[in-house]
Amino acid sequence: MLASAHYGADSPDASSHLTQRDEIPQTGHLTITHFERAMEAMSAKLIRTWQSTADQIKNEVRELSNRTASVENDCQDLKTAQTGISENLLTLQQRMEAMEGKLADYEDRARRNNLRLRGVPESVQPDDLQLYVRGLMHAYAPDIPSDMLLVDRVHRVPKPKHLPDSAPRDVVLRAHYYHIKELVLRAHRSRQEPHEDYPSVLIMADLSAATLRRRRDFQQVTTELRDRGIRYRWGFPTKLILTKNGETKLFSRPEDAMNELARWSPRSKQSAPPASSAHGRKSTRTDRMD
Repeated sequence: MLASAHYGADSPDASSHLTQRDEIPQTGHLTITHFERAMEAMSAKLIRTWQSTADQIKNEVRELSNRTASVENDCQDLKTAQTGISENLLTLQQRMEAMEGKLADYEDRARRNNLRLRGVPESVQPDDLQLYVRGLMHAYAPDIPSDMLLVDRVHRVPKPKHLPDSAPRDVVLRAHYYHIKELVLRAHRSRQEPHEDYPSVLIMADLSAATLRRRRDFQQVTTELRDRGIRYRWGFPTKLILTKNGETKLFSRPEDAMNELARWSPRSKQSAPPASSAHGRKSTRTDRMD
């Protein structure tokens, strides 16, 4: 107690509360009055210290509040910017898809006179391919004069990855006349069995990789259409064209076609069953470019 009182009396704040007459004696007994005044001096000092500390804490909290508000504003700005970037990204993706569709359409139109032959034996040498494909075209379209069966160029292309190693490479030819190419393709599709002179050869339209990839996206739809006996054809850029009750509908997305198909009566047949194409495989496709 003497030490505490002495500490309070020695401080500048405490001395201001003690008169010369009331100073704590250095020797002798400590009176109650001296003790009370020393305690008052210490309490005043503690109050001032606590007040200073509280003011400092308030300032720090105020600074933290300002910094937190600034961070929240920055987060809001970032959120707004992110929303704008997402919208721009979606727009760019849509534009890119549209450009890819146009590019695929240009490539397909550049191939409109082409035919792809699968199953041509590798024993047919490159120099003999011209004569071989003209003979094949004449076999499927015998009424066409020989001078109309012109082939601008013909060559083999790398084998698709899904074919076995023993399968021959495909042959791509460009017919000089578009309508001749269409006649040969239709004649091949309309046959119940492959031509006896070319039993292993399958004739297909030569399409770009992008178009084939887009058509594979419609595989579930086209399988359902074939199972129901519903005719369909392809448009360009890749569109599935269905005709029902005299109304023609075009679908650019598989999900739209599936939704439309789900609204039709299950397993209904709106037309006669499709004719079988070459090699006994049913086909309702029309790969026209126009």
